[in-house]
Amino acid sequence: MKGEDLLEKSFKEALQKVSIEKKLNIPEEIINYISQIMSLYYRGIPLYLIDISEKTPFRRYKIRGDVSLLLVGLFTEWVSRRNRPLTERDYIEAGKINYYNAYMYLNLNYSDLFEEGFKEISVFYSDMTDLITGHMEIFKNISENFERYAFFLKEYRAENNSTGRLFSLFSEIRAQQLKRVIDQL
Repeated sequence: MKGEDLLEKSFKEALQKVSIEKKLNIPEEIINYISQIMSLYYRGIPLYLIDISEKTPFRRYKIRGDVSLLLVGLFTEWVSRRNRPLTERDYIEAGKINYYNAYMYLNLNYSDLFEEGFKEISVFYSDMTDLITGHMEIFKNISENFERYAFFLKEYRAENNSTGRLFSLFSEIRAQQLKRVIDQL
């Protein structure tokens, strides 16, 4: 794929390998989507701060779903630590609901979104209908199969010892990003 991000490509290849080796049969579009959000999160994009500055309901739903999926799939110890007010089940339900809400928002507001926000990126895509409906189906699929994809990420994590070292960089990167966001407010 021309212009593909190296980090995203690495995540994609590792996820594909786990899907094949563990016979999980994860759809390619889901692997692509998960590798994109892992890449964004790795770079320190503070997804957990989106509610503070995000104005569009769609983006809030999407990001809440993304964070829930990453927490349940990759950061199980954090979610399951003692004295947590929320359980893994709470994050699963939040992820399912928010991905479903993202799907419904796109479904109900398709024409408005096409006219407003998605027109800007139409230079990159020849058929915006495919782009939007493709994402709608991804959000619906993840909502319906949230536990399956969280399990998939747990398997990915178990298979990749380097993941622990990779994600240990997050604290430093997040601190830098948090400072940038605060400076912009």
